[in-house]
Amino acid sequence: MDEALVDWQYIVLKPAQRYLERMQLADQERVVNALDTLTTAPTALDIKSLKGRSELRLRVGKYRILFVEDIENKIYIVTTIGSRGDVYK
Repeated sequence: MDEALVDWQYIVLKPAQRYLERMQLADQERVVNALDTLTTAPTALDIKSLKGRSELRLRVGKYRILFVEDIENKIYIVTTIGSRGDVYK
């Protein structure tokens, strides 16, 4: 199989999963849709690398998703999901 055809996947770590489960349903859907888009068309999203940190930041409205790219295994590891004011602490 051609390497370029292997889709990326994402995993959500427990703290981020707990935050996601407590969000309102509409916001949950927007975050999950953004994560799905991350695996298929990451260039369409607002992603920036963070200064002084190994994580990347994905902006979804007032929420931020912090994740690490595992290029070798083609996995995005979501470490943190939170509101803009809290996520960088």
